[in-house]
Amino acid sequence: MEKFRQFADGGTGVNPFVPPWSHYKAGLLGRLFKVVFLPVAVMRLCTFAMAIMWLALAELICWPLNIIPVLRRPLHWLLTYAGCCMALIGLGFWFVAGGNQIADHRRLKLAPPKVTNSRCFDARRGCLVIANMQGLADVLYLGMKLCPVFVFPAADGSPVAYSLLGALRRVGARRTVPSAEPQTLAMIAEAAHAGWKGPVVVFPEGARTNGTAILAWKESTFKGLDSMDKPYGTALMALEYSRGGAYTPHHTVGTAFQHVLHHCIQPFHTVRSCWLPSSDVANAIKGKSASEARAFLRTVLSRMVPGVPCSEHLMFLKLRL
Repeated sequence: MEKFRQFADGGTGVNPFVPPWSHYKAGLLGRLFKVVFLPVAVMRLCTFAMAIMWLALAELICWPLNIIPVLRRPLHWLLTYAGCCMALIGLGFWFVAGGNQIADHRRLKLAPPKVTNSRCFDARRGCLVIANMQGLADVLYLGMKLCPVFVFPAADGSPVAYSLLGALRRVGARRTVPSAEPQTLAMIAEAAHAGWKGPVVVFPEGARTNGTAILAWKESTFKGLDSMDKPYGTALMALEYSRGGAYTPHHTVGTAFQHVLHHCIQPFHTVRSCWLPSSDVANAIKGKSASEARAFLRTVLSRMVPGVPCSEHLMFLKLRL
């Protein structure tokens, strides 16, 4: 429709607010192949279901070890790694060579670090990892790499902590939840550090984006966090999924089961990660206030995410009504 044309890219005509897979229609041969591929898709779906049961069993096995967190952490990470890897394979993900990359400082318009000894996923316990939400594959991938605590904003924007299974349910529901007992990101980070629960992955947009735009972050999500560099630092993370074919991993429409089923039917998906270490983030926000640092990090994250960043999402939603 004409009223939405203003949001489309002038060169490609791609609108950043519609499901990315809608720009790629499979031909007749592609659709026929998917019919033949259906038995494999059913096997993949069973593999994914087994992986979810494995992750649930892992939680039960590790629960008694909560009294000895230093012993619980390595066992929980090992079991979680196996379960998340199995789930991603069931969804049809291929892990491409060179898929984990340190962010290009020139592309992000940041000063290069003096010492280049950083590596991907080097976040320590309690470190905040800010990422853009695209779908349940984000939770599985980060669960495999970091075994973290996940944080989504509640309806009022306040942060709510989730386990891996809780995060999968939150993404599958795709709606905000009422705030539970008041917590701040600083409190969640301190609890994760003290309890040996790994980094804290924060999805400040919630589960409401298609992966091509960084939506506004609510100020209440970061309330009580005096500095983005404290208490244990902040890193940035962006995932890039394959965009060809008739479906991509971005969770934008349909039910959670439909989303999983479409994953399994698609012959394959690829995923790459872009990581900006906490040491580089600390240098980039040095001298900035907490509000200035948040705005700057949102800008940097938008440069890390491939696609067409757009700040007019609310206007787009109004035109839909």
